Amino acid sequence: MKQIISCSRRTDIPACYYNWLQERLVEKKVTIVNPYNNEPYNIDLSPENVHSIVLWSKNYQHLIKDPGLLSKYNLYFQFTVNGYPIELEPNIPEIEYLEDQVEALCNKYSPKQVSWRFDPIIFCDEVIPPVSNDPLPTAFAARLDTFKHLAKEFSQLGIDKCTFSFVSVYGKVKESLAAKNIKCEEIPDEKKIEFTKEMVKIANPLGIKLYSCCEAVLESVEGVNKSHCVDGEILQELFGDKTSKAKDQGQRLTCGCSKSKDIGSYTQHCPHKCVYCYANPSSYTKE
Repeated sequence: MKQIISCSRRTDIPACYYNWLQERLVEKKVTIVNPYNNEPYNIDLSPENVHSIVLWSKNYQHLIKDPGLLSKYNLYFQFTVNGYPIELEPNIPEIEYLEDQVEALCNKYSPKQVSWRFDPIIFCDEVIPPVSNDPLPTAFAARLDTFKHLAKEFSQLGIDKCTFSFVSVYGKVKESLAAKNIKCEEIPDEKKIEFTKEMVKIANPLGIKLYSCCEAVLESVEGVNKSHCVDGEILQELFGDKTSKAKDQGQRLTCGCSKSKDIGSYTQHCPHKCVYCYANPSSYTKE
């Protein structure tokens, strides 16, 4: 059975390590160090042994310009577009530029191969996105306004999936936010549910299904599904050939992903420097 490659939950390889990825595809393998025991192991990247590659990114400009050896593989795109201001995502392109990228991927591949991620949702009154027309919006209203704008744009391209979650304010995340003078606390469940219900009201008429990523409390909201970001069943429907549909035991208990091989590393620090990110060292987002 061919395997699914995840590229990558751990860092933004398509945006920040694209040459490295192409070099690994030339070699048809990659050596990864197990983060639990520090033991290295090889992952086979031969096209004949890979069912599909699930790509995770906030910026696909390199791939759109030149897919290189990725053209030999079946591709599925997890594309995060949040529309946050530079205070939260200092090195992410403008929202209009990312919208153009989404359109380019839908045209070159298929909308069925593109899943929009609105993730994570964070409420900070100090950083209200300029998308809102309300002169004095709350962070809650501003996030909802951005979601409405993006949902309308992407539904017109044929995208029918949106995966979302709310920020987890780990210690290093709180430290990074505080260094930027941004106040943010863990969002209570009742506020998450309230916001999610408003998202459903926007998404349903547009034909967009909502998928909650590792947020079990939200799966009880009507119109919200459990997310399977790496979904063996969908990938098999899209590309044929059998692949694993079993749960990935290496992920969190609440994760619905199918088994895959992730080729990223947390040592490949992401230059996006998103202030809410838990993967990078807190000192990396203070600069």
